[in-house]
Amino acid sequence: MPILHHSFNALSLLTLIYVMLITCCFSQEKIEKKNKIDFEIHSGYFVSNKFEPKNPQSFIITSDQEFFDSAFGIAFVQGDKSNRLKEGSLKAKIVISTIKRGSFFCDYDVVSLTNNRGELELRYNLKKRESSTAEYSCPLIVSIPKIDYKSVKFIENGKLIKNLK
Repeated sequence: MPILHHSFNALSLLTLIYVMLITCCFSQEKIEKKNKIDFEIHSGYFVSNKFEPKNPQSFIITSDQEFFDSAFGIAFVQGDKSNRLKEGSLKAKIVISTIKRGSFFCDYDVVSLTNNRGELELRYNLKKRESSTAEYSCPLIVSIPKIDYKSVKFIENGKLIKNLK
């Protein structure tokens, strides 16, 4: 009979561990959802050839319209459905941006933007399409509601590439 008793204890222990793991996973998911920031991705801009032209990558955090306008210009094309910032929106928003430069075109996919006690974390995936004929400056432009923050981490394809304080 003692062998059965030990089996029951082992089964109980495994069940308890399983329940704890499930609970921890759901708790972490709730924390991540709670820390998520609503953001908007903007398009229809080109990067000024006067803004850090020799840097292979640039990073911008601003709520200053004049600074934004010195880095980006509006690119008009026929049938344009770009999501540009509304006039005056930087009074209530912050722009977070990265710009990649080189003989490739970039496709960005924003995974998440979170706030962990003032440390903002922008996670995105980047795919490059090589070009043998042209050089590109490819911006990712994201806006969020204006909030206090200590730093912004740029995490590209799962790797921390910049921490701006």
